[in-house]
Amino acid sequence: MPLRSLVLVPLLLASACGGGGGASETPAPIGSETRLSADTLEIGAAVVSVDLLVQLIDTPAVAPTLLQVAVELPPQLTLPPNDRLQAAQALATLDGDFVDGRFLVMCGDAQNAAGSTLGRGPLFRVRLQPASPRVPGTYTVRLHHLRASSRDGEALAVDANPAVVTVVVR
Repeated sequence: MPLRSLVLVPLLLASACGGGGGASETPAPIGSETRLSADTLEIGAAVVSVDLLVQLIDTPAVAPTLLQVAVELPPQLTLPPNDRLQAAQALATLDGDFVDGRFLVMCGDAQNAAGSTLGRGPLFRVRLQPASPRVPGTYTVRLHHLRASSRDGEALAVDANPAVVTVVVR
């Protein structure tokens, strides 16, 4: 899917993956909402960039097939022009681009009617680097506006609170 189509993500989430079936999967323990997390990062003085590993840490009874999340960066952090988004597990769809000043990421399976559900654990990496000029300090990256849908296109419950990640630049 081309990056410019990310503006159509809400429509995709509403109609994603239109049918059941597929291989048997081991269910994860059930939570009440889809929730993401990422660990604190440090960008050392001699380090050019680091990867923010975004993880799916909780899902409702029906696991999501497709997720969308906005990554909001402070002005002191940026993304490189290339290789800024990498899958941490096999994903049929992983796409990201800037929309309204935020880096919008879509991951999961927006291509197959019997798409695989997303399991708990690492989903994708976003490469972060200090903006120029480099300003040492402690900054906050927010993962918010999370949206999730099931195989049949049903919107799933999500944690409305942003996942907040601390990034220390040396």
